[in-house]
Amino acid sequence: MPPSPVPPPVPPAERPADPDEDDGREGGDDGGAEVGDLVVLPVARIRAQVGCGERVGLVVEDRRNVVKVFFPEIERAFWVDRDVVLAIPEGRLPAAPLALRLHRIARELNAVAIEIYERSGDADVFHVYTRGTDLDALGRVRDALGADFRRLAVEPGGVRRARLTLVFRTAS
Repeated sequence: MPPSPVPPPVPPAERPADPDEDDGREGGDDGGAEVGDLVVLPVARIRAQVGCGERVGLVVEDRRNVVKVFFPEIERAFWVDRDVVLAIPEGRLPAAPLALRLHRIARELNAVAIEIYERSGDADVFHVYTRGTDLDALGRVRDALGADFRRLAVEPGGVRRARLTLVFRTAS
Protein backbone atom coordinates (compact mmCIF):
# COMPACT_ATOMS: atom_id res chain seq x y z
CA MET A 1 0.00 0.00 0.00
CA PRO A 2 1.50 3.37 -0.99
CA PRO A 3 1.93 6.04 1.71
CA SER A 4 -0.74 8.74 1.87
CA PRO A 5 0.17 11.96 0.16
CA VAL A 6 1.28 14.90 2.29
CA PRO A 7 -1.46 17.54 2.44
CA PRO A 8 -0.55 20.96 1.03
CA PRO A 9 0.33 23.65 3.58
CA VAL A 10 -2.55 25.79 4.81
CA PRO A 11 -1.99 29.57 4.52
CA PRO A 12 -1.85 31.33 7.93
CA ALA A 13 -5.11 33.22 7.30
CA GLU A 14 -6.97 29.93 6.91
CA ARG A 15 -5.17 28.02 9.64
CA PRO A 16 -7.13 27.64 12.90
CA ALA A 17 -5.65 29.69 15.73
CA ASP A 18 -3.52 27.85 18.24
CA PRO A 19 -4.00 29.49 21.67
CA ASP A 20 -0.48 28.47 22.73
CA GLU A 21 1.22 29.89 19.63
CA ASP A 22 2.63 33.43 19.76
CA ASP A 23 1.47 35.06 16.57
CA GLY A 24 3.30 38.35 17.23
CA ARG A 25 0.12 40.28 18.04
CA GLU A 26 -0.52 41.97 21.31
CA GLY A 27 -4.24 41.40 20.96
CA GLY A 28 -6.99 40.54 18.56
CA ASP A 29 -7.45 42.05 15.14
CA ASP A 30 -11.21 41.66 15.29
CA GLY A 31 -11.93 45.39 15.29
CA GLY A 32 -12.73 45.38 19.02
CA ALA A 33 -11.21 47.56 21.73
CA GLU A 34 -7.47 48.18 21.51
CA VAL A 35 -4.86 49.66 23.83
CA GLY A 36 -5.63 53.32 24.40
CA ASP A 37 -9.34 53.04 23.64
CA LEU A 38 -11.87 54.61 25.97
CA VAL A 39 -14.38 51.89 26.82
CA VAL A 40 -17.49 51.05 28.79
CA LEU A 41 -18.86 47.75 29.99
CA PRO A 42 -22.41 47.68 28.58
CA VAL A 43 -23.47 44.48 30.40
CA ALA A 44 -24.88 45.31 33.86
CA ARG A 45 -23.87 41.94 35.31
CA ILE A 46 -20.22 42.49 34.30
CA ARG A 47 -20.25 46.07 35.66
CA ALA A 48 -21.53 44.71 38.97
CA GLN A 49 -18.83 42.03 39.11
CA VAL A 50 -16.10 44.56 38.37
CA GLY A 51 -17.59 47.30 40.54
CA CYS A 52 -16.95 50.07 38.02
CA GLY A 53 -20.52 51.29 37.71
CA GLU A 54 -21.13 53.20 34.50
CA ARG A 55 -17.64 54.73 34.47
CA VAL A 56 -15.50 55.06 31.37
CA GLY A 57 -12.31 53.01 31.44
CA LEU A 58 -9.19 52.78 29.32
CA VAL A 59 -7.75 49.66 27.71
CA VAL A 60 -4.16 49.36 28.94
CA GLU A 61 -3.35 45.84 27.76
CA ASP A 62 -4.69 43.68 24.98
CA ARG A 63 -4.44 39.93 24.71
CA ARG A 64 -6.01 37.43 22.37
CA ASN A 65 -9.48 37.22 23.94
CA VAL A 66 -9.26 39.58 26.94
CA VAL A 67 -8.36 43.20 27.59
CA LYS A 68 -7.20 44.90 30.76
CA VAL A 69 -9.32 47.97 31.50
CA PHE A 70 -8.14 50.66 33.92
CA PHE A 71 -10.72 52.77 35.73
CA PRO A 72 -8.89 55.83 37.14
CA GLU A 73 -11.81 56.93 39.31
CA ILE A 74 -11.64 53.74 41.37
CA GLU A 75 -7.88 53.26 40.78
CA ARG A 76 -8.30 49.63 39.68
CA ALA A 77 -7.75 47.61 36.53
CA PHE A 78 -9.54 44.43 35.52
CA TRP A 79 -9.13 41.73 32.90
CA VAL A 80 -12.42 41.33 31.05
CA ASP A 81 -13.47 39.34 28.02
CA ARG A 82 -13.02 41.29 24.82
CA ASP A 83 -16.62 40.69 23.75
CA VAL A 84 -18.09 42.52 26.80
CA VAL A 85 -16.12 45.74 26.21
CA LEU A 86 -17.43 48.54 24.01
CA ALA A 87 -15.04 51.18 22.65
CA ILE A 88 -16.47 54.68 22.60
CA PRO A 89 -15.26 57.88 20.93
CA GLU A 90 -13.71 60.61 23.03
CA GLY A 91 -16.36 63.08 24.19
CA ARG A 92 -19.30 60.68 23.97
CA LEU A 93 -19.43 60.15 27.74
CA PRO A 94 -17.73 61.97 30.61
CA ALA A 95 -14.36 60.36 31.37
CA ALA A 96 -11.80 60.91 34.12
CA PRO A 97 -9.08 63.42 33.16
CA LEU A 98 -6.40 60.73 33.59
CA ALA A 99 -8.24 58.36 31.24
CA LEU A 100 -8.43 61.11 28.61
CA ARG A 101 -4.75 61.97 29.01
CA LEU A 102 -3.64 58.35 28.71
CA HIS A 103 -5.97 57.86 25.74
CA ARG A 104 -4.35 60.78 23.91
CA ILE A 105 -0.83 59.68 24.86
CA ALA A 106 -1.51 56.14 23.64
CA ARG A 107 -2.78 57.45 20.30
CA GLU A 108 0.15 59.82 19.85
CA LEU A 109 2.79 57.19 20.69
CA ASN A 110 1.16 54.18 18.96
CA ALA A 111 1.02 52.37 22.30
CA VAL A 112 0.69 48.58 22.44
CA ALA A 113 0.52 48.49 26.26
CA ILE A 114 0.41 50.89 29.19
CA GLU A 115 1.60 49.95 32.64
CA ILE A 116 0.54 52.03 35.62
CA TYR A 117 3.87 51.67 37.38
CA GLU A 118 3.75 53.92 40.42
CA ARG A 119 1.06 56.28 41.65
CA SER A 120 2.26 58.26 44.63
CA GLY A 121 3.61 61.64 45.56
CA ASP A 122 3.64 64.62 43.23
CA ALA A 123 4.02 62.67 39.96
CA ASP A 124 2.91 59.28 38.66
CA VAL A 125 5.00 56.91 36.57
CA PHE A 126 3.64 55.13 33.51
CA HIS A 127 5.42 52.73 31.19
CA VAL A 128 4.12 53.12 27.65
CA TYR A 129 5.20 50.35 25.29
CA THR A 130 5.33 51.20 21.60
CA ARG A 131 6.33 49.55 18.36
CA GLY A 132 7.24 52.84 16.80
CA THR A 133 7.17 56.56 17.41
CA ASP A 134 9.33 59.56 16.59
CA LEU A 135 10.81 62.62 18.27
CA ASP A 136 8.00 64.84 17.02
CA ALA A 137 5.40 62.65 18.74
CA LEU A 138 7.43 62.66 21.97
CA GLY A 139 7.58 66.46 21.77
CA ARG A 140 3.82 66.69 21.21
CA VAL A 141 3.20 64.51 24.29
CA ARG A 142 5.54 66.66 26.38
CA ASP A 143 3.85 69.84 25.15
CA ALA A 144 0.34 68.44 25.77
CA LEU A 145 1.25 67.60 29.37
CA GLY A 146 2.46 71.16 29.91
CA ALA A 147 3.44 72.05 33.47
CA ASP A 148 2.46 68.57 34.68
CA PHE A 149 5.29 66.93 32.68
CA ARG A 150 8.18 65.74 34.86
CA ARG A 151 10.37 63.41 32.76
CA LEU A 152 10.50 61.00 29.84
CA ALA A 153 12.94 58.16 29.22
CA VAL A 154 13.18 55.92 26.17
CA GLU A 155 14.46 52.41 26.78
CA PRO A 156 15.02 50.09 23.84
CA GLY A 157 13.03 46.91 24.28
CA GLY A 158 14.55 44.92 21.46
CA VAL A 159 13.25 44.42 17.96
CA ARG A 160 9.54 44.27 18.83
CA ARG A 161 8.99 47.32 20.99
CA ALA A 162 10.45 50.07 23.16
CA ARG A 163 9.46 51.16 26.65
CA LEU A 164 8.85 54.82 27.34
CA THR A 165 8.86 55.80 30.99
CA LEU A 166 6.63 58.82 31.28
CA VAL A 167 6.34 60.74 34.53
CA PHE A 168 3.75 63.45 34.97
CA ARG A 169 1.52 65.00 37.60
CA THR A 170 -1.99 63.54 37.55
CA ALA A 171 -3.64 65.34 40.48
CA SER A 172 -5.80 68.26 39.34
